[in-house]
Amino acid sequence: MVTVKSSQKIFTDSEVSSLTGICVDHIHNFAKTRHLGFIARAAEAAGINADQWLFTVSDLMVLVTLFPKCTH
Repeated sequence: MVTVKSSQKIFTDSEVSSLTGICVDHIHNFAKTRHLGFIARAAEAAGINADQWLFTVSDLMVLVTLFPKCTH
């Protein structure tokens, strides 16, 4: 279960990591395969390497539901 403020609409990859317990590397890999993180996809389509991934509340809920916490 993840609790966030209703006013917060966008989350960085580091915020998602701290909220979910999933490491940033796993978040990036999972987001690539599931097409999550709208800014990262737009930057990659433009040929730019995205340093900061951004996720919506919906993306966050998908991650929490489908991906277990990291144990390493």
